[in-house]
Amino acid sequence: MRVELFSHLKRAAGSGTIEVKVEGELSLKDALKLLPEGVRELVIDEYGSIRPGLLILVNGVDARTVHGYRVTVRDEDVISIVPMIHGGVP
Repeated sequence: MRVELFSHLKRAAGSGTIEVKVEGELSLKDALKLLPEGVRELVIDEYGSIRPGLLILVNGVDARTVHGYRVTVRDEDVISIVPMIHGGVP
């Protein structure tokens, strides 16, 4: 599967796109655990949960709007991981 990374995730990977081999079908959450070390820790926390503040798209669709992070992905899918930056006045 192709994984598109943005912002600090792109810097951590050294590239905006990485390829991750997925055999058969996996849940999105399990597929993200296959990310290379250094990127994986920025996406998945120590409890195995997806970190807050990340917009994760599967083939251009927000994963939360389909089946949440239980959505199934295959090797031909494109995953985009976009950090959501928040700001405001204190």
